[in-house]
Amino acid sequence: PPGTGKSSFSLSLAGEFELDIYTLPLSGISDSKLMKLFAELLSHCVVLLEDVDAAGMGRRTNADNDQENKPSSAVTLSGLLNVLDGVSSQEGRVLIMTTNHIERLDPALIRPGRTDKKVHFSLADKKISAQLFHTVFKQTPTSNQSAKESIDERIEMLAEDFAARVPDQIFSPADVLSFLLVRKNSPLEAL
Repeated sequence: PPGTGKSSFSLSLAGEFELDIYTLPLSGISDSKLMKLFAELLSHCVVLLEDVDAAGMGRRTNADNDQENKPSSAVTLSGLLNVLDGVSSQEGRVLIMTTNHIERLDPALIRPGRTDKKVHFSLADKKISAQLFHTVFKQTPTSNQSAKESIDERIEMLAEDFAARVPDQIFSPADVLSFLLVRKNSPLEAL
């Protein structure tokens, strides 16, 4: 679902491995432009194709006149597949494709061998809600270690209480984080 951290994960992955990240929009470009963009990328980098389902890369249909399934970009499934693992593909790149609707993707795009790993990012559960609360309200290191430990213990208890009050699988992590950041000066107000 939207707001679950797909794009943030991609940025973190690039940072963790000290790789440049390139976001390539599929809407509004042609197969030849996509091939040219891929040819210009570094050999070791992260390539992010966001919302691949929205770019006309959906399932193939037999209905030629089906307007609802017409691609919204000039990039074709064949063009994308050729870029991903055709003659011009290059080893050493990490390709991340995000989608809010995996069921709309053609099986050829996400088959084993072409897609090495599928990761589902879910809506916030109690664990995620507690982690976000702790992250927003954790204390910075101070010279008074015992006071910091006491505050950290209090934040842990408040985080668990907060998580117990947030319904599971209703809000995205982005929703929870936004709620907490508006109240970042008062963990009790957030609770």
